[in-house]
Amino acid sequence: MKRIVTDTIVGLSGLVGFVITTALVVSGVSQNADLGAALLVNHYDLGSIGTSLMVLVTSYGREVVWGLMVITMFLFGSKRAKLLAMELAALFLIGVLVGDASKILIQRARPDLASGIILRIPAGTDPSYPSGHALIVSIGAAFSLARFRRKTLAALLALAAGLVCYSRVYVGVHYPLDVVGGVLLGIAIALTGAVAVEKLLGPVFEKLLEPIMMVLKTGPLDV
Repeated sequence: MKRIVTDTIVGLSGLVGFVITTALVVSGVSQNADLGAALLVNHYDLGSIGTSLMVLVTSYGREVVWGLMVITMFLFGSKRAKLLAMELAALFLIGVLVGDASKILIQRARPDLASGIILRIPAGTDPSYPSGHALIVSIGAAFSLARFRRKTLAALLALAAGLVCYSRVYVGVHYPLDVVGGVLLGIAIALTGAVAVEKLLGPVFEKLLEPIMMVLKTGPLDV
């Protein structure tokens, strides 16, 4: 019960933060400061190795890392790990839908070369706010920190998520507030969403897992 209350409070705090960040972006009052911060991060030269690492992280740190995480948990995990994998997959789906809807509603243009930004990868054609990468990896990181028993693994995943968030500004495809908005929305979805998913879909996942367990059996992996 205490965990549910804590997760709900933190999740709602993330939602409030997202609303405030969105208001700053939509009103335009933060644009100059946001661009200045973007240029500061984007123009800080990490060298050829550091830049290559950021490009690698930004390219594979979302779908590959978290996709493999969910698949590994589901195929080789204990019953608890399999259920967590199903919950996390549902939260990722919610995140994609909410994130895309937010982008359509807000329609913020991405940073461009005219503003002095150095593009280190091709810029996306979709709107900039909130960052979809930051949103998804933050859902994964927040969920891991809240639900995983292996806190070292959760901390490493959170660190990887932080690198993805930083990389989005460094490679020139997002403003810092795009990333902040994505992180706050991700925390809100991961924590308040997890409580709702457990209540509403937990019994459904349990029933779905029964015939699957006959094929996959219980694996040794726990998280």
